[in-house]
Amino acid sequence: MDAPNRIKNPLSLSQLRALEAVVRRGSFSAAAKEIGVSQPSISNHVHGLENRFKTRLIAKSGYSVSATPALEALLPKIRAILALTSDLESELLHQKELAAGELRIGYSTYQLAIPRISAFMARHPEITIEARALATSDILDLFDNGDIDIGFVTGREIPAGLDGELLVQTRIVIAAPADHPLASKGAVSWKNVETLPLLQRESSSGTRKMFEAAATVAGIKPKTILALGSWGSIATLIRSGIGVGIAMEAEITDRDGCVAIPIDSPSLIANHYVVWQKDMAGVAAIEAFRASLNPAA
Repeated sequence: MDAPNRIKNPLSLSQLRALEAVVRRGSFSAAAKEIGVSQPSISNHVHGLENRFKTRLIAKSGYSVSATPALEALLPKIRAILALTSDLESELLHQKELAAGELRIGYSTYQLAIPRISAFMARHPEITIEARALATSDILDLFDNGDIDIGFVTGREIPAGLDGELLVQTRIVIAAPADHPLASKGAVSWKNVETLPLLQRESSSGTRKMFEAAATVAGIKPKTILALGSWGSIATLIRSGIGVGIAMEAEITDRDGCVAIPIDSPSLIANHYVVWQKDMAGVAAIEAFRASLNPAA
């Protein structure tokens, strides 16, 4: 006789893998190729779940498919289960924790991220790292798609749906050559800022969004002459005399040939976080990365 409340025919990992792969790859055939099974097998897994729970999980649009709202809410838990299962399999195969694995990392400020990634790699050379330089909003999009494990992002708070730790709090400032007329004047006013030719990060940058929001509150419209994908590119153009940059003070180093000029605005304080999905916090590689951030703790 069955035990009380025992679920008959519980969900299988094969079903969850099929469902997650279909959403991530955008088609049944691509999911089947990735997993290494036939397309009918993938379809049977997905349609079997939909029929069992009387719920549409996959929406079709032409030749592509996507998650319905019902499935979208469950994807973080499904991905956490699959990641934890992968960890367990790896530990059983290698008979020791962290014998193998990988971390996909996105970072928006290399001066803050790369030293911490390097320290982790030195402690865990067995973990494969894939690191990509991206704007904060692009990193958050990768989390939504399940394409990233850890992100270094800039904002006022930890983004909704994620967990994380504060790495540094820093001012958003003007970056200019040391001989710039404003360099010796201390904090500059918004009226000064409005007259400057500005070099900024792309529109999806967390630093840029915070700066422009503060400028709007101050009633000015910044004159951005060029948007660039990296701080290195901005620093090069600052040195060439094209304009001045907007940056986090923490990302300006001596080798950039720039000085930080504060803006007279108390709201221009940026927080830089390392974040991960809440449901992924128990994955061994992520736990190890978190521990590496505070090695003395």
